[in-house]
Amino acid sequence: MADNEMLELGQTIRDEPSFMAPEGDYHFMVKGWDTSMYQPRDENSKIPACRQVDVTLLIPYRDEMGNVVYGQKVEHFKLLARLKFAITRFFIACGIGKRGDEFRIDFDQCVGKVGTCKVQQQAGGNGNLYASIEEFYAPDVAPQVTMNDGMSFMEPSPQQPVQPMQQPTAGYGYGY
Repeated sequence: MADNEMLELGQTIRDEPSFMAPEGDYHFMVKGWDTSMYQPRDENSKIPACRQVDVTLLIPYRDEMGNVVYGQKVEHFKLLARLKFAITRFFIACGIGKRGDEFRIDFDQCVGKVGTCKVQQQAGGNGNLYASIEEFYAPDVAPQVTMNDGMSFMEPSPQQPVQPMQQPTAGYGYGY
């Protein structure tokens, strides 16, 4: 379900886990992307209003109970010339090009790619901890990953509700 998709009354929705992975280095997979507009929160912001690309990453990890959780983290890339380094680092981490290469800003080529990132926990304004991606590693310098090495990027499909078996209906001969 896309983040901007309209919901309908009576629609079935599912609680998705927030991304709360412990600090460490993780493999990620690019699940998809969308565009939006960045609006600064105040007039003194160093970043002006601009278009941004919102990339959804799938990062499997183990929760405190040892269960595998498929966390989704959305990274926002502002489409400003002075912030192009973030986009190029992300593309390099996805294995698209190397340092010093030219890049065409085409996020479709990233979907399905796997890379490595560093996750850190930070305190939010309300005092709660949240996980953020601190760095995307180039494949040639990526550290050995132990946090989710060997985990699958295939999310389990939501369980289909069990349909009760239909009872045969009494027929009145000749199949009707």
